[in-house]
Amino acid sequence: MNHDQTRAAHALAKSTALRTACALAFAPLASAQQFVEAPGVLPGPARWSEGVCAIDVDLDGDLDLLFADGDGFSTAGAKRQNVLLINRRVEQGPRIFADESVARLGVHLSNAKMVIAGDVTGDGWPDVLFANAFNTDPPSLYINRGAAQPGYFDLESASRGLTEALSSSGAAFGDVDDDGDLDLVLCDSGDSLLGGTGGRPRLYLNDGAGFFGEAPSSLPATIKRAHMDVHLVDVDGDFDLDLVQANRATNVGGNHYLMLNDGAGQFSDASSLLPNTSGNVYEMELGDLDGDSDLDLFVLSQSGFQEGHIQNRLAPTGALAFLAGAVYPGSVDDNEVALGDYDMDGDLDVFVGSLDARERVYRNDRGLQFADTPGIVQNIADSTLDLTLGDLDDDGAFDLVTAQGESGGFGNRVYWNNGPADNLAPRIVAMRGPAPVGAGGSLIVHAKVRDDVLDDGEAYLAAEVHVSRIPAATLEVEVSAFGFVPSVATAPTGTLVRFVEAGSGATILLGAPPFMFARSLGPGASTERAFVVPAVHTVTAAAVMGSFQLTVTGAPATTHADRSGHDLFRCVLPGLAPGPTGRVAFVWRALDRAGNVGWSDSTVADEPGVIGVLFCAPNANSTGAQARIVARGTDALAALDLTLEAYALPPGLAGFFVLSRTRDQVPVNQGVLCLGAPQIRLSANVLNSGASGAVSLAFPFSALPPLFASGETWNFQYWYRDLNPGAVANFTDAVELLWR
Repeated sequence: MNHDQTRAAHALAKSTALRTACALAFAPLASAQQFVEAPGVLPGPARWSEGVCAIDVDLDGDLDLLFADGDGFSTAGAKRQNVLLINRRVEQGPRIFADESVARLGVHLSNAKMVIAGDVTGDGWPDVLFANAFNTDPPSLYINRGAAQPGYFDLESASRGLTEALSSSGAAFGDVDDDGDLDLVLCDSGDSLLGGTGGRPRLYLNDGAGFFGEAPSSLPATIKRAHMDVHLVDVDGDFDLDLVQANRATNVGGNHYLMLNDGAGQFSDASSLLPNTSGNVYEMELGDLDGDSDLDLFVLSQSGFQEGHIQNRLAPTGALAFLAGAVYPGSVDDNEVALGDYDMDGDLDVFVGSLDARERVYRNDRGLQFADTPGIVQNIADSTLDLTLGDLDDDGAFDLVTAQGESGGFGNRVYWNNGPADNLAPRIVAMRGPAPVGAGGSLIVHAKVRDDVLDDGEAYLAAEVHVSRIPAATLEVEVSAFGFVPSVATAPTGTLVRFVEAGSGATILLGAPPFMFARSLGPGASTERAFVVPAVHTVTAAAVMGSFQLTVTGAPATTHADRSGHDLFRCVLPGLAPGPTGRVAFVWRALDRAGNVGWSDSTVADEPGVIGVLFCAPNANSTGAQARIVARGTDALAALDLTLEAYALPPGLAGFFVLSRTRDQVPVNQGVLCLGAPQIRLSANVLNSGASGAVSLAFPFSALPPLFASGETWNFQYWYRDLNPGAVANFTDAVELLWR
């Protein structure tokens, strides 16, 4: 790892020097070759290729390559075999590929224009789809045999709902209705790929098992000609997947598609928001090019055959709008865009596949300033129709693969990356939730995770969520100019720490990497943070002596997050065993292909079914814990559904619940009575805390005279026997319910 970090530091220093020397944003800059071709790496016959995808089809730890082959520019030529090249790094060594197309896919020929991968069946294994043009074949959907025969596929298009021959140049998987499975959008240019009367993009919804049904009413797009490239991305920042599609034509109502998702998979047309650009656009790629958190566009042939960017104005203005930037010098018929941080400086650079004498690389100099850097990729004159980025030899640096077609020798190429390895952690840039989902009362959370490569939605990322129950005891830490009190502590996972400003000034708390967090404290104020992950956490504060060191013990529950598409991840939180509170804390963990790990801050949430508002902090009891009350069910009075629970009680002692319309705060024995007079004691329902130190009571509505009315506020608390060392009394905290 030290060697990789050294290489990265040298590369960053070199990049900085180049930028200092450059005064013109788009002037070509001379640079040392970083991506160098390795002839002969890719086996198989040279065919017209229009698509390439890097994916580990057999989950053996290395990236395999899929190529979409088939002759024809505007009309169909010869059909070609769908191609799968297996990376033999694990078996034979790095930089060795074997053509196993027929063995793993069967003999299947088509006029393929694009290939994508995604786990449509939800079994953990990537499936594959080839988008076919010229109305000669339906899309080719291959289902991975999975554990029975990893990386071997069965063609199941027809049985899974894809029966219609289309004229498709592009396709995208994505969970458009947020139900946990991957849906599918296909371009369809209608009766002619580049002309004719045009067509509409097609939306197919997944039933959860990988069977698709078309949903034309959910995607009411107008007819446009020459569909090229489709993306499912969250362009308006509301955590659902919108549709952005580039078309190589001049169309009524805007040249391209922008269809906004309502969150449930119903789209509305907002195409007029996109700048029209020229009628020569083969692709748009979306990523955060200016570092303001929303997704911008890089467009081929924005004006004529000149490239340019389109800024998303959502972040600076709060409203979805787009602003086309100035086009870049040069007029070249280019075909493909991928985004990758080749110099590891934390922003996305732009790779362009070209019909010219070289592939183009635009270095991102921040502020939507890009510098053409000839020589970053070895100059080779060929007809690149697609390219992708991926670490093929597992050295930590992403390599470049190009697909050739239209003219020349049709020889696909691999360029090995001799530059810095990826040492940048993925970034969790936004989170949403939790929110209830399904009849079982589970909680669903979402996150946006971004890394250093983006190509047609592929980002080589995995994510998971760590979740713990909040323990009964809150750890309080005083912060003043003289330090933290206490300065050292040990606590179980999920512990909520309350930092209290005990001096006369404001401070900012900072957690140590990788679990960074920041909190601002005004004079006398407090802030809380849950610590979920077992580790030794160090917290410092501005103008405060020393640090606070918290050793977190135990093990949180961990669950895998599903990738919804592009940078969106979705996770249903696992259920936890009952405990002293009805609250949970969780953090996101993201992992990239190079092994870099990124963490989110922690989030605290109520469990499903937990109702009411807690108040009145309890005193510690004879076990050293603070006993807690939890109310579950519904505050809809007509349902008569309320269960009261109490946890962290001394074991084997009796108690009962108390309720009142009013609040108070009166010391009684060991604890605090939080309810005002008059009180109703459920002494007919005496409970014993048993060995677990917990009790539960389904509220006895039928055994009591009518007490409640809609619109009334009621408060509940648990009284219990305690020891000191003789028999005394104590109380939990209290919960307030407003009946509906």
